Amino acid sequence: MNKLGVIYFTRTNNSKRVAEKISNKLSCKLVQVTDNINYKGIFGYLKAGSYSMRNKHVDIEFLSDLDGVEEYIFVGPLWAGGLAPAMRTLIKQFPRDKVHLVVISTESHVEDRSGFLSVHDIENKTGNEDQVIEGLVNNLQNT
Repeated sequence: MNKLGVIYFTRTNNSKRVAEKISNKLSCKLVQVTDNINYKGIFGYLKAGSYSMRNKHVDIEFLSDLDGVEEYIFVGPLWAGGLAPAMRTLIKQFPRDKVHLVVISTESHVEDRSGFLSVHDIENKTGNEDQVIEGLVNNLQNT
């Protein structure tokens, strides 16, 4: 198995919780990405949806290093039917054939699934979080 690292972006800590579970099960590096934008409260929620719908570009910052990581697990939310802007920026910085994508939403799926090693949809409405995480972890441990 390649040296894995989990990179996540979160507004409400749902992605952080999922990323921590994956990282703990795989005993691999955990790195948070931020865009340093305040998305708190109702205005932050509206800003997040607006940025996502308009495909607004944001700059991102890694809060720790990725030394030694060869294969990545990106964990992040869908906002207003699209990837959070920080996730789009993150995806552009890495070759998709080195990335497993885990997307968290109420009940949507990421549309552009091409080129990733795998794509996993966690739907809060169906409560499939633990099932999706176990499937991903099992697949990675058996490769």
